[in-house]
Amino acid sequence: MSASAGTWDAAAPSAEVDDTALPAVRSLSPSARNFFLAWSGAWWGGVGVVAVLFFVGVLDFMVSSKISLYAISIWLNAWIVPFVLRRNETGSKLDLYHDCLVIWMLSYLMTNALWEIPWVLASPFLFVDMHSIDQVLAQTGYMRESILHMYYWMLASFSSVDLRTINRDSTFYSLEMFSFVNVATVLYFFHLNKKRSPYRYVVAVLGSGEPVAATFIFSFSEVFGGFENMTGGVADTLLALVWTQYQYFFFPLVFGALGIVLLRDDWRRSREGEAEPAS
Repeated sequence: MSASAGTWDAAAPSAEVDDTALPAVRSLSPSARNFFLAWSGAWWGGVGVVAVLFFVGVLDFMVSSKISLYAISIWLNAWIVPFVLRRNETGSKLDLYHDCLVIWMLSYLMTNALWEIPWVLASPFLFVDMHSIDQVLAQTGYMRESILHMYYWMLASFSSVDLRTINRDSTFYSLEMFSFVNVATVLYFFHLNKKRSPYRYVVAVLGSGEPVAATFIFSFSEVFGGFENMTGGVADTLLALVWTQYQYFFFPLVFGALGIVLLRDDWRRSREGEAEPAS
């Protein structure tokens, strides 16, 4: 695959580097890239439509927020589709694993950069002395005053199912602080992949444990607390603690395992390249 086809996460090595001693060039394939762009455009576009419907008064805060949460949760499953569609095709399974890994990392990066980091930075100032969903609903008029005020709708959306969004729960806030680490980790992976470093997949393997541990604490701290921050019935509790969270528990385990397979291939190629004289 040419370097131009992989501008997302790979580049050709410089002329001074012994190419035989480097791991394989791996880039997000054009088909996977096009799928991810279309998939993201469809689901995020749908969220945009829901936001507009809330803004003009067709949908209320609770309904619009929950629809958006379901939509983004479905969107996060993007990596599964290329895996299912391409698993029986001829070609390198390792390239397929890389495609799936990159799609997941991009999805993970987007959720951290678009909601979690803004929430961490803004919530101490935005949600002051707030303890009930009624206090959020009281801000509906403010949200609809201007399109710029819709930032409040976005950052408060998770409060429709989990009051920890607004009540400054220390466990919730501490776990969301890892969003900065998550973004840095993903960017570092792309940096190493661009250099064709034999340690690029170490990032994926080592990084797979943090989301699992954080999600376990996120969900079970509320379970052990008697669901005191859940604002609705069983369906809302499942949305808050299961449907929006299982991706962060199971998917990192999958990619930790795939990362080990990819890492072993990189190290095998590196050893073979170092054992042979450069041509």
